[in-house]
Amino acid sequence: MKVSFVVFLIVDSLLSTFASDTKYSIFCHWNTEAYERKDTSYFYSWSIDERLCTHLVFGSVASLDPKGSGALKIINRKFVDNRNEIFNIRRHNYKLLISVGGMKDDAKMFSKMAASMAKRDQFYKSLLKFLSQWKCSGVLLDWEYPSPEDRDNFVKLLKELKIVLQDRNFVLLVSVSARMDDATLRSYDIPRIARHADFIILNIHDNEDPYGPKVEYNSPLYGNGSRSVERGVRYWVEQSKISEKLILGIPLFGRTFTLEDASKTAVGAPSKGPGRQHVHSSRAGFMTFGEFCIQTARWEIKYDKQAQVPYAYMDDQWITFENGRSISAKMHLAMKQELGGAMVWSIDADDFHGTCGETYGLLKVVVSFMGSPNILTTRAPITDGFCPKDGLFRNKWNCQAYYECRNGRRTDYECSEVEFFDEKLGQCKPSEEVKCNQDFVDWSPGENGYSSENLPLNLRVV
Repeated sequence: MKVSFVVFLIVDSLLSTFASDTKYSIFCHWNTEAYERKDTSYFYSWSIDERLCTHLVFGSVASLDPKGSGALKIINRKFVDNRNEIFNIRRHNYKLLISVGGMKDDAKMFSKMAASMAKRDQFYKSLLKFLSQWKCSGVLLDWEYPSPEDRDNFVKLLKELKIVLQDRNFVLLVSVSARMDDATLRSYDIPRIARHADFIILNIHDNEDPYGPKVEYNSPLYGNGSRSVERGVRYWVEQSKISEKLILGIPLFGRTFTLEDASKTAVGAPSKGPGRQHVHSSRAGFMTFGEFCIQTARWEIKYDKQAQVPYAYMDDQWITFENGRSISAKMHLAMKQELGGAMVWSIDADDFHGTCGETYGLLKVVVSFMGSPNILTTRAPITDGFCPKDGLFRNKWNCQAYYECRNGRRTDYECSEVEFFDEKLGQCKPSEEVKCNQDFVDWSPGENGYSSENLPLNLRVV
């Protein structure tokens, strides 16, 4: 038996043109908290596929000085300790940005800094020093989140920051909550924010108390409540009138809950709070997609067709997450509303090892929509359940290819050139003895290409 990893991949020669060829921006957020994860969940810089992103954003690195000076302060020493690793990334000609904030306890410090001219001045000076020292291309201001009382000061901060940064050609991103509750809507002067920021990251998945008394979807596409991605995006497009500055935030991590009653599993069911901490992750209530996908055989997976999101449960544990289907639906919305791109939170939460299919399977769904028209990929490996049960299964497009599922892990194999895989017998047999329709479309470089609008799901690059 010949073992090979039969994967339908993006054509390498075309991918290399991605960053300069696409009109969209794909921001890849790297949560440096991943330095605290263990074993296969630990994320190294060499795990990054530089072909898939236009910008790389370092998160969980810097915040404001807790003493109240307004100055920037490094909060992740491992980021500094890995200085050489970080600088090596620049060889790939990334636009590197630093995220400031992002912690739930930062809101009061940001509020005090934005309200004081002296503290704002300290922030600008320390930020410029950091950006120059680390050779960054800009900053993501991740204030989670302004209150209605901060509305004017938030705009003042952005206006001054834009002036300071543009003199040195630094990019200014700002992360906002795109939820539709009254307090959030009153916190943002959207037309003025759009005037000063280069890009605005629209997030639904972040809120002050994600682990309330009931289980909720992390980022539902549709719904009548405040957590509807579609409603939030449409509102910001209408108010800003500059849709190309708007960037759709897409969470790649799963949020887990502990059910109060294991027999009640639908969204809205009573919750005791965060789910149990995964053995490789750093906190309860959180699981990377890479950690979850290898154990899907043990979970009951459902898909809410109305909200366009998957969820799953096992015993008293419940998880809301994203898969290829739900991200595709969100990308259709982003394209329809003519947004300027997408931001994934975070690449370290994707299946970056390719344990369950393609490496960076979720990120590649985004790329297939917003990449260059010359970039080809297939989204087939992204399924609702990579390994729904243990056993041997034939690849539905290629009669020679098959895969084994064991304990939620998938391993791909290939029969010899004169053999097909017989799923009933679980072995390779002479091709004339096996009934199999090879349902795929062949394509090779130089032929007419495909784009996200006519991309066949059964494309085979040869």
